Amino acid sequence: MSIADPHCHTLASDGMVTPAQLVDAAVKAGLDLIAITDHDTMASAREVKERGEAAGLAIVMGQETTTAWPAQTHILGWFLEKPIKRSMSVEDTVKAIRDQGGLVIIPHPFMPTYFASIQPEMLRRLIDNEPVDGIEVLYTAPTGARRRLLLDAFIDANRERLGALIGSSDCHFGSHDIAQVVTAYERDFRTAILECTTTPRRGPGKLSVPRGMFWRQQWRALVDLPVRRLRGQI
Repeated sequence: MSIADPHCHTLASDGMVTPAQLVDAAVKAGLDLIAITDHDTMASAREVKERGEAAGLAIVMGQETTTAWPAQTHILGWFLEKPIKRSMSVEDTVKAIRDQGGLVIIPHPFMPTYFASIQPEMLRRLIDNEPVDGIEVLYTAPTGARRRLLLDAFIDANRERLGALIGSSDCHFGSHDIAQVVTAYERDFRTAILECTTTPRRGPGKLSVPRGMFWRQQWRALVDLPVRRLRGQI
């Protein structure tokens, strides 16, 4: 089976690595595919794709889009050619991804935060009208035992409308956090998603982020990135 880490970031948003460093980390980790999914931008996507393919690594170009305030839920779009506008409703964001022929993936659901992570009732409203192509069920963001049980029960009750089961590291630090969680698949990645034949599992990567790098990334995510959004730079 091939192995993917399909949720990765670069310096274009709140990641801490260049496209070259991300590709190098993925190759050294033995991955077959990554998805470049920076927040609200595809500024690095083309370079990651070109560098990845030159190194024998398959690349899915995508974006992690921030939906409307106040929840600002994140929605992943895979197989995109151009950026998705931020601050739309969840439903309109899904429609914009589908208009490009992209796949709609729910990242890190049911985290114990009001913002960024979709919550049960919001997801239920979405899939009642529009099934999604996949949902991350194994990821590195903290959830806790109670939230884990809630997610498992939700998936069991709504399996046919949630698409493929996905594992990802939500990589921000390149070699320091890539391939901790992966998605195993056979043949073509897109086909595996559409046919729901993927397998999320723990990967070979280990978390080894230097403390200074960790705090610089938190500043980028919580201060620098919002400021750049306000200035219209993203």
